[in-house]
Amino acid sequence: MPIGRSRRSFSTPPAPRGEVVSFAAGSWGQLAVEVREPSGPAQGTAILLHSTMASRRIFNSPREQGLATLLNDNRLRTLALDFRGHGDSGPNARQGGVWTFDDFVREDVPALCRAARDRWPEDKLTLVGHSLGGQAAIASVATGLADADAIVVLSTNVWLPSDESNPVLRAKKAAIVRFCGLTTRARGYFPARALGFGSDDEAAAYMAAWTRFWTRDRWTNEDLGIDYLEAMSRLRVPLLSISSLGDDCFCTPPCAARFVLRAPRERTTFELVRRADDGGPPPPHMELVTTRAAASFWQRAADFCKA
Repeated sequence: MPIGRSRRSFSTPPAPRGEVVSFAAGSWGQLAVEVREPSGPAQGTAILLHSTMASRRIFNSPREQGLATLLNDNRLRTLALDFRGHGDSGPNARQGGVWTFDDFVREDVPALCRAARDRWPEDKLTLVGHSLGGQAAIASVATGLADADAIVVLSTNVWLPSDESNPVLRAKKAAIVRFCGLTTRARGYFPARALGFGSDDEAAAYMAAWTRFWTRDRWTNEDLGIDYLEAMSRLRVPLLSISSLGDDCFCTPPCAARFVLRAPRERTTFELVRRADDGGPPPPHMELVTTRAAASFWQRAADFCKA
């Protein structure tokens, strides 16, 4: 059955090549997840969590030879999630969909972890997140809401003024936050697709949370009762962070390191992509997952998922 044509329940066995199925996620209802089985017996399950203004499809590019395929080739089952309002987990922002960062942390990630545990209880379960996906994975596991055995994050940090030591980049980020805030207020949502920022638009409530992190210089939930950074110090699962020297704004290596080393250092591994596998320049933020420029680091992630 072609990928993307089916929307059956999560309890229905997927086709060997994979298909999009649905599962319940609290207040939102049904979310879409693309389930791909390896060619042989699975040696673990990896939940793939995408970045802001994107969808699960970033893990299938280029031409179906992306990160999901490499993990499958390493005998790992992959569950690529569309967060609420993204991809096939509509309604989207233009259709009136409303969500915030806390919804991903409290409901989307925990619900998929529970579904995976119920379906494959013997598997090692690893969350693999890019940018926003990495943030949601860490926040959800660190606060005890999601149950996973390990976490891999790629190009993941949180924009906080106190974490950005470069004054030029701090000013640039402040300007981006202001622009996004003004645009969101003018349109009622952030039109990422129309502006060429990404494939999926973002809800105003989500953009307000993102702006709040920067203006308050704190990574917290909406009512400020949970400090996600403080919770990271209590993370009890192995954590692998991969960043790239080619990421010169969205997640620079110094910011990625400051962020991830808030987790217990004895459980944390930090990997830096210094050049592409072919010797060329290291990939930028999105290209770390949407191209095979650093596929050798994808392999390290696969090994980490099975370790």
